[in-house]
Amino acid sequence: MLSRKFPRSSGILMPITSLHGPFGIGVLGAEAYEFIDFLCDAGFHAWQILPVEHTGMCNSPYKCISAFAGEPTLIDPRLLLEMGLVNEDELSERRDGVSDLYVEYDIVRQKQWQLLKTAFSRVQDGAYKEFNPFWFEEYSLYMSIKQHFDYKPWYDWPDDGLRSHDKAAVKEFRERNLSEIEFHRFVQWIFDKQWTKLREYAAQRGVSLIGDMPIYVSENSAEVWSRRELFDADANGNFAAIGGVPPDYFTPDGQCWGNPIYNWKLLEKENYTWWVNRLTAILKRYDVVRLDHFRAFDSYWRIPGGSDTARNGKWIPGPGMSLFKALKKALGDLSLTVIAEDLGIIDSDVEALLKETGLRGMRVLQFGFLGDPLHLPHNFPEESVAYTGTHDNTTLLAWIFSLDAEDRKKALFYSGFEGDWYIGGPNCEVVKSWMRTLFMTTSSLAIVPIQDLLGYGADTRINTPGTPTGNWRFRIREGVLRDIDAGYYRELHKIYERLDFVTEFAEVPEEDEVETKGTVMEW
Repeated sequence: MLSRKFPRSSGILMPITSLHGPFGIGVLGAEAYEFIDFLCDAGFHAWQILPVEHTGMCNSPYKCISAFAGEPTLIDPRLLLEMGLVNEDELSERRDGVSDLYVEYDIVRQKQWQLLKTAFSRVQDGAYKEFNPFWFEEYSLYMSIKQHFDYKPWYDWPDDGLRSHDKAAVKEFRERNLSEIEFHRFVQWIFDKQWTKLREYAAQRGVSLIGDMPIYVSENSAEVWSRRELFDADANGNFAAIGGVPPDYFTPDGQCWGNPIYNWKLLEKENYTWWVNRLTAILKRYDVVRLDHFRAFDSYWRIPGGSDTARNGKWIPGPGMSLFKALKKALGDLSLTVIAEDLGIIDSDVEALLKETGLRGMRVLQFGFLGDPLHLPHNFPEESVAYTGTHDNTTLLAWIFSLDAEDRKKALFYSGFEGDWYIGGPNCEVVKSWMRTLFMTTSSLAIVPIQDLLGYGADTRINTPGTPTGNWRFRIREGVLRDIDAGYYRELHKIYERLDFVTEFAEVPEEDEVETKGTVMEW
């Protein structure tokens, strides 16, 4: 047996929102358990999802209202029926008028909030009142004030005191709106209850849950509202600079994300407590987490506030290893529990930082055949996570179609495929050839988007970077998992020794051990 630093394993990438089901969006219910059973049956060890934190009105899971609170639309309404908080007619109404083809966020959100409010109005048991994580107070206040002002972002609130987070104004609002705050406590308690049960089931089946943590937080979030000094924002929501990336493979003009960047000097002065507690909380939710946009920890693309194009930005040094030393001191070795998304414009300094942290980076085989030799499968190192594509890529089949004839010929020769490459669907031979190619790499973890396992085309792409609409809507259909040849993938796992499962996770402090100064927003 070869000596390896990391266990060899595998997983499937699919956001929970993409599950099939009767509620217009995937939820933490029967369909999620069914998917875990499928993973287990086919030999996969991990389910990688996109962020499940409370999503903002733009529907992107990377622009969340909270870095901690769970997304309410993921709550399974059937549990509310089991708890006696809604009746059959109300559950039927929740199902009516929603699409089973893709997610229509506006209608799903409206129906889910209505049902949750109905359920809360009938609560007799006070068990939910025990739910009080360190981030809850400011989150619930933020949500309550947003609802009071028709869901406007904090910088558009007409009340100067609330907009500027004046302590007296916030205290007065809290005292006048205790019922609304308790509603949000109930919602987050339900989410936590369902999430914990699902994670326990996954662990019993030998499946780890891989989460995703955006490097930045949304400008329209509880965190920025409460601690704007950490984000170089004034009381009216004017940001000195915003985040993004320069022109790249995905977008010739770069991407202007709009998220405020961090005041790294202040964070360092506070011993990175905000970041320590953020990662502590996220590793209490997931077994493993993908740390998005890793390169910005070395240097980040700083775009002047108010810019409408990323071309105006410039590279600024990030916190570097000082941040990761603080994280390691608090959480121990993170090499098995944190994956670094080291894609984009990567230079020797970023590579050196990744090596010093000991984290695994990412390799995407599509990039390898688009001119980057680091992403050719025979160059994948053990300390990497291999993907056919990510949520930002088109599907494997669509990528093959997009290649010109000569490049396609080279790519198919590489994977050893000689048949009809244009035939898709579950178990299509061209997809199987690429699955075999991915599995035989030395990368310790191989991840495949569900669309690739199903042989789907470009119309099932999850996200197209740089486009503001039409993203995050893809859903699978009921029964499609049964069309996949699970036996084939079980054999791949055996042949390429992807049989291990990561069982040792970082020691995460109990909540009362987390060092805070009152609340999460006062770190």
